[in-house]
Amino acid sequence: MAKRNKIIQEKPLDINPDFGQTTTLLGGYSYKNELMMIKITDFNKELLEKAASSLISTTFRLDALMAVLVLDGFLTLSVDYRDITLPQKTLLMLSPMNTITGSSISTGGRFFLLMIKRDILDRIGSTLNPRPVIPATPTFADFFLHPYFQLEESTYISLERSFQNLYYYLKDNRQNIRGFLIDHSLSILLLEILHFWSENTELNLDGKPLTRKKEIMSRFMSLIRDFGETQHNPAFYADRLFISVQYLSLISKEETGQTAARILASHLAKRARNMLRSPGASIKETAAKLNFADQSSFGKFFRKETGMTPKKYIESL
Repeated sequence: MAKRNKIIQEKPLDINPDFGQTTTLLGGYSYKNELMMIKITDFNKELLEKAASSLISTTFRLDALMAVLVLDGFLTLSVDYRDITLPQKTLLMLSPMNTITGSSISTGGRFFLLMIKRDILDRIGSTLNPRPVIPATPTFADFFLHPYFQLEESTYISLERSFQNLYYYLKDNRQNIRGFLIDHSLSILLLEILHFWSENTELNLDGKPLTRKKEIMSRFMSLIRDFGETQHNPAFYADRLFISVQYLSLISKEETGQTAARILASHLAKRARNMLRSPGASIKETAAKLNFADQSSFGKFFRKETGMTPKKYIESL
């Protein structure tokens, strides 16, 4: 096993990258540090893979929505510790709740990578006037259930055109109208994605408000993101949602196919694996950061969730 650098990271990082610096390094365009778009080809894929490897070696959470449209070749990712291969004409959507631990791009692979911070999503929705019927945004739970789709030809052509238009306006140098063009081209792209989602999932995307159950799941997932590393009991979340533990578990089962306790355990196991991947990671300190009573109880939990002990996991990296 390679010798590990003894650098201890105190806690997971919420990464809000400087989109301007990132696009300067990898090629691409950004806007007000709220929106970033890169067109990946053989020309810059090595730089992207190196940048991804650097981030993947760190315990981090990316506070942005990510959309990927595969144009040619294929992209292989490990999302939430599950390997997926995305062929040509595939759309992938990832929320801040997702964890990426590996990636590779085929020779000749081409795809658009779009990252959007929450501020611009809120701003676009509030400034459209007159306001069109905009589908409700999917919850984090929906992204877990439907992270990617293989697109039919007509849908792919339409989305590819919208990605191209946004990319074109991001590199437009007409400063007096650039922001207007970016906002509206992004609105069109998001509406197309949500319309496609509404026809291919059971999401409530017909312009009506989220159902009470979906609203609870959205808030539950947000709470997990903020407290999931230290609060492992569903009762903690039920109290903050002003519902019973039984009702929370029932809603979770209906919306995701998993109980609230299972969702919490799955999230905790992902965070544990990500922490143990950090250079110089200590099992004892990881157990403490994740609020386990001791290293032994953490080890039992980790083995139950992953099939191996924390020590074996570190040795396998």
